[in-house]
Amino acid sequence: MTKRKPVFNCRTSQMSDEMYEHVEKRIKKTPDKSFRAYAFELIERDMNEKNEKKEMQNLYNLLQEMQNQMKEEFSYLHKKIDQKSFSPDNQDIHFQEKTDLKEGDLITDEVTGSIDEEYDMDF
Repeated sequence: MTKRKPVFNCRTSQMSDEMYEHVEKRIKKTPDKSFRAYAFELIERDMNEKNEKKEMQNLYNLLQEMQNQMKEEFSYLHKKIDQKSFSPDNQDIHFQEKTDLKEGDLITDEVTGSIDEEYDMDF
């Protein structure tokens, strides 16, 4: 532990009237009603704010890292989609229509194709 100074001096003559009145009101609200208790409260609040800022910075850095990862993944997906030549407007996709298909009943009298299998009709 470092050697501590026995007393922290504070000259109120260097405070503005507004500042002095504010400190006086705050001292009256502290449990000990002393400048020491008020100063400790301020120091503790300052330390907590510093820790909160560190935590917020860590969260911000984590979010930035996640955002960069998402950008990389979306870029990769975009490249994959471009390689497939996919267009939601169907401008780049051309389908060939088959002319030998007929609409209508599934079973018709007209037989198309052939059966190359030999059937053994002996049951």
